[in-house]
Amino acid sequence: MTQLPPPQYEVTDDNHRYTIRLPSGDLIGPLVSVTSVLGVLAKDALIGWAARESAAFFKAELLRLGARALTPVVLDQIAKDAAQAHRRKANDAADLGSVCHNAFEAIIKGQEPIDYPKEIEQPISAFKVYRLQSDIEIVATELPVASAELRYGGRLDFIGWSESRGGWGIGDYKTSSRFYGNDYAYQAGGGYARAVEEMYGIEIKWAEIVRFSKKPPFESEARPVTNIRAAIDGFLAALAIVRANEVPLIGAPTFSSAGTAAQSASAKAKRKAALPMGF
Repeated sequence: MTQLPPPQYEVTDDNHRYTIRLPSGDLIGPLVSVTSVLGVLAKDALIGWAARESAAFFKAELLRLGARALTPVVLDQIAKDAAQAHRRKANDAADLGSVCHNAFEAIIKGQEPIDYPKEIEQPISAFKVYRLQSDIEIVATELPVASAELRYGGRLDFIGWSESRGGWGIGDYKTSSRFYGNDYAYQAGGGYARAVEEMYGIEIKWAEIVRFSKKPPFESEARPVTNIRAAIDGFLAALAIVRANEVPLIGAPTFSSAGTAAQSASAKAKRKAALPMGF
């Protein structure tokens, strides 16, 4: 059975707050997470999705309540709830994604998942087929990793060994409708790969994104990251932006029309107060 080499340091994960413990006992952290780093990337598709969710919620509420109930107060509350509709939908999807991950881990351990919602029946079946046709020996799952040098951390879904792919690699599960740009590659083949290489002293030869859809037609697919080094470079570019954003780069104003307007209004008020009564 293939095993990972001993790590250079330990990584703890306290509710997605990652900390490194060095052999000396010194701590580094809490660290910025890989997913937080990738939050700086533009996500046009998700912006459109959020707008559609808000519009759909607004429409559904109007139809549910009817025109007679639409007072200004009610409309204001609907607008506030609509603005958060996409967050509630995303949280529900994240919860279902966590259930999928737990079911996948049980299958890897040779167990049959139990008490899972019907919504993930198809993803579970697809995962079983994926495991049967794959030559990947999964060595570790739900593994917290981090870079002491670059001060970031994350938790990868699995790390495995594949003879056909040249050695060590990383797998990442996604329960989503489709792929969005290079984000998934930057996460698994970029941030996670760079951290694993530093932490374990091994070279990551491959990374694979395994996507499962939670709604009809329930298509599932596994796709490789085609260039690990480019994925690492992309992640490091996003990390550089995060680090730059930690430093205020905009100074005090050298000119402000707001200040000029305020001074003008004050002077006008003083002149008016100085005028004799009746003028």
